[in-house]
Amino acid sequence: MISVGDAVVKLGLDKTQFNEGMRSAGDETDASAQKMQKGMRIAAIAITAVGIAGLKLVADARKMNAELGQTAITVGMTTGEMRGLALELSNVTFRLKSVIPTLELLARAGIRDKEVLKAVANAFDALADATGSSAEVVADQLIPAFSVFGVELPKTNEEMDKFTWLVKNTMINLSDFASVMDYVAMYGSELSVTLNEMIAIMAILNDRGIMGAAATRLFRTAVSQAAKEGMSLNDALNISNATMGEYINKIGTEAVGATQAYAEVANEQFGIMDKLKTAWDDLTFSMGSFLTPLEPVFALMTALGPMMLAMSLTTLPGLVANLKASAIALGGYAVAAFKAVASNVALAASKIWAWASAIPIAGIAIAIAGVAALIASIAIVKSRAAAAVAELAEGGIVTRPTRALIGEAGPEAVIPLSQAGLTGTRELHVHIGNYLGDEMSRRKFMRDLKQLMQEDERRSLFGMNQSYGYGRSSL
Repeated sequence: MISVGDAVVKLGLDKTQFNEGMRSAGDETDASAQKMQKGMRIAAIAITAVGIAGLKLVADARKMNAELGQTAITVGMTTGEMRGLALELSNVTFRLKSVIPTLELLARAGIRDKEVLKAVANAFDALADATGSSAEVVADQLIPAFSVFGVELPKTNEEMDKFTWLVKNTMINLSDFASVMDYVAMYGSELSVTLNEMIAIMAILNDRGIMGAAATRLFRTAVSQAAKEGMSLNDALNISNATMGEYINKIGTEAVGATQAYAEVANEQFGIMDKLKTAWDDLTFSMGSFLTPLEPVFALMTALGPMMLAMSLTTLPGLVANLKASAIALGGYAVAAFKAVASNVALAASKIWAWASAIPIAGIAIAIAGVAALIASIAIVKSRAAAAVAELAEGGIVTRPTRALIGEAGPEAVIPLSQAGLTGTRELHVHIGNYLGDEMSRRKFMRDLKQLMQEDERRSLFGMNQSYGYGRSSL
């Protein structure tokens, strides 16, 4: 039965072949390391970008959720409910940056019902579209006027038509109307004027050429006069009841459907890009709110990305080179320590190295450890095999029981020296001469034999009876 040691020796591989395999594996390691370096740079940039983007999303969402959370407290809702309402109201003409402050103004105006909030917000948005403003601005301008006259906030576009008509048919804008209402609010019901009459008064003054700052000064004077003298505002402004009635009827007729009509025309300016921006705003707000608990992770990614980038540019190349050099040196040392390495195992070692080097740096380290372990195990097997099996293809003398290979390098003769005669060197030469190779081999055999006979003679002179163990000589 062939031993494990015999099998290892028969599968021998010289140092040159092993080095070629390791060098090939090293080339694959270099290529894999370059890919790894490039991959780390890409990953570092991607991780940094994701971290920064995540932090930005969370920061923006935090701010909007904080504003909605305050409004939610006012109206008795949860932040989640307010967030849902804001996203429901959001559209290309009424984006979140306008929806959130509008809801806050309506909550301050006393609206608590969710559906009413939604209806009033949409009405102000329609007026803003029709007049070229924004919902939170027109809400801030008109809510005091509705409050002064004790009128509920409008829930439909039709209730906004008179304001749309005023802006589109006169030189009066809503800010002018709001500034005049500041003076009216000082006296309120004492002036005996309605909201519709105030709109008609502004239109009448416009037709008289009084507008802007001049209209504001006139109103301030008229309001003071009406309050002191106990007259109506119309009388203080020298506006007859007939004229007032005429304008009210005119506005009532011409203003019908004005808000919707102007808003639709104005909204034609919004195209696909505007819709995409709105959708992106809604998505980022939703994502930012959802990802808020992961804010520490994004912060870590933002810090880790630059570290990985620096490592890929500096530390990694040197580390890979050192690890590869260590593995090659280890392999060379191990091969030099013994004549042959089992070819199948050596090939497996180089393949393991090439495979593991294709994964991150930990894989290269594992590969080197695997190669080292394989080489070490082969060395142990080889050393044991060398101790148990004599390689005597070049000749030699065996003086004790020994296991040896026979015929591994060609024809060999195994001749017990006791039969050849220790003192009959010429006779021994005749018997084995035909089996020896070149002259050098024969000379080496004769030197070994002569040395053995001289040692035997010395022992005999001192009366030492030495019994030699008989083995097998592989010559």
